[in-house]
Amino acid sequence: MPDLEKATLFVQNRPIHFYIRRSSRRRTVGITVDLQGVRVAAPKRMPLERVVELVSTKAPWIAQKVVELKSRREPRKRFVNGESYPYLGRRVRLEVALSPHKNPVALKGNVLEVRSSDPRSALESWYKARAQEVIQRRVELYCQELGWKVPPVLVRNQKKRWGSCNAKGELRFNWRLIMAPLELLDYVVVHEMAHLKVLNHSPRFWRLVEQIMPDYKERHQALNELGPGLYW
Repeated sequence: MPDLEKATLFVQNRPIHFYIRRSSRRRTVGITVDLQGVRVAAPKRMPLERVVELVSTKAPWIAQKVVELKSRREPRKRFVNGESYPYLGRRVRLEVALSPHKNPVALKGNVLEVRSSDPRSALESWYKARAQEVIQRRVELYCQELGWKVPPVLVRNQKKRWGSCNAKGELRFNWRLIMAPLELLDYVVVHEMAHLKVLNHSPRFWRLVEQIMPDYKERHQALNELGPGLYW
């Protein structure tokens, strides 16, 4: 696996922390700003000082992207009647009653009914259950198409990642994916499934992703743009 370093640059006296991932295959420095933070891909033998110098030349652009990501976040939710929530790419309206019910959450058309004294907890539990159900089904579908064995699928409260795959072959997904359109959820499913064969982001990995999903780049970009709005 590539080496990972941490560095910091300052923009108007404000620190911006970033991680540097090195690769012997790289010849230039690349910068990515998304929900995972600021990440830099750099040649393996380039001195750290040179990497930081090159990143510093992009400091205004990085700062702007960080601000844009924050601005795309959903307004702070109050979990009250009339609020709008995303579900598989569409908007549903919240209807809350504080009296507990044996089935605390139900989606009826474009209305999400919540019957609980703790609407936030009930709503998150419902989203997580739906995420487990839908993501499991999508993984099984792609495995059937590819002739692969179905791996363990776990849904977790990941703060910065949409998904991950470990050396045991377990796939973990962020429950908030259930709020995104299905085509973007599918991109994350395919991305993590590809790690079952290639446990890094080498050119071979991206060739495999493209083989399964030729338009993955467009989906990846769309998820980057939409992603911040899926966090409350």
